[in-house]
Amino acid sequence: MQQGSFYFYNISFRRKGNGKWVFAQGEITNGSNKDFNTAVFRLIAFDKNVLMWTGNIKIMGFRKRHTRPFELLMEGLDYRTIPAISRYDIYFESGY
Repeated sequence: MQQGSFYFYNISFRRKGNGKWVFAQGEITNGSNKDFNTAVFRLIAFDKNVLMWTGNIKIMGFRKRHTRPFELLMEGLDYRTIPAISRYDIYFESGY
């Protein structure tokens, strides 16, 4: 999936161990010509067209043309709702 100069790969939603919450994980490539000390992305998960959860992914030291993994605790979203996640969006919010 591409959004602007950023590319998103291997996005998945999982339970970690015996924990209660969902974790989102994947990889983001900085396809821009700019290095970022911090880049912030918004992750939004949906059940069809109903918003289930929203939060931020922060990538520190995100150099141009590099790919970085991320893992995000989706606190408040019970792991039993994973099958209901029908789509997600990831947007670049800010960076410096």
